[in-house]
Amino acid sequence: MKRRRLLLAIPGLLALAAPAAWGCGVCVEDKVAATYDHAVLQRAAANGQLVMFCGVTGRADAARLRQAAASVRGLDRASVRVSAQPAALSFALDPRRQSPRHAVAALQRALPPGTQVELIKLAGADGLQTAAAARGKR
Repeated sequence: MKRRRLLLAIPGLLALAAPAAWGCGVCVEDKVAATYDHAVLQRAAANGQLVMFCGVTGRADAARLRQAAASVRGLDRASVRVSAQPAALSFALDPRRQSPRHAVAALQRALPPGTQVELIKLAGADGLQTAAAARGKR
């Protein structure tokens, strides 16, 4: 009987001892979650803007990413969100002033050599979509 209780208790004890689940920072969802701000999405939708989620690789700290973002035409500077780990950036963009593709190119030009920026998700009034789906629509 004691052995049976012990066997029944083992799964519960293992669950208590399991480490907390953390995002690894590799997948797109981790990068989006690191820079997601619901208030920014709501404000952007109300203003006819798109929210761009970008992955970043290379040497660029948060201050440099913010500085580069400030130089992009049509970007709402108050919407910029930066994450160091995982390296990611998000911001609202007025698509009437510049396309998402051109905004990423402008951001790329403003960053130091060896730093890469990639559009990974795009959010508009119709919701969050992958960058590939967004490219097909725009």
